[in-house]
Amino acid sequence: MEYLYHMHTKIIDEKIYYFVKKMMTFPEFKGLAHVVVGYGMHTDFEKACTISGILDIACRKQLLLELEQRNQPKVPNRQPAIHATRQQKTGQKHTVQIPEMVNRSLAQRGAELLN
Repeated sequence: MEYLYHMHTKIIDEKIYYFVKKMMTFPEFKGLAHVVVGYGMHTDFEKACTISGILDIACRKQLLLELEQRNQPKVPNRQPAIHATRQQKTGQKHTVQIPEMVNRSLAQRGAELLN
């Protein structure tokens, strides 16, 4: 038998509410559903854990850490489609690299227009 914990937050009337669920699972029995043994909701994280029956301090800290990591804003991985270099002092012109996917798309559209 093991315990699983699930937590999420929701803003209600401009207040953050913590929803904490404690579930019991039996990994030794395949296909058996989890059993909810505790559920807590409160504006205070510690009280929500107490209501749901999570008394282990280390477990509470781990849940709060996971929640903070989930709620951090994700930094988009931006890669420009066209890379341009500045004109060098030697007088060379700008170089532009076009990705293969864009190049194929432009070639197809050009062929459609010519036909």
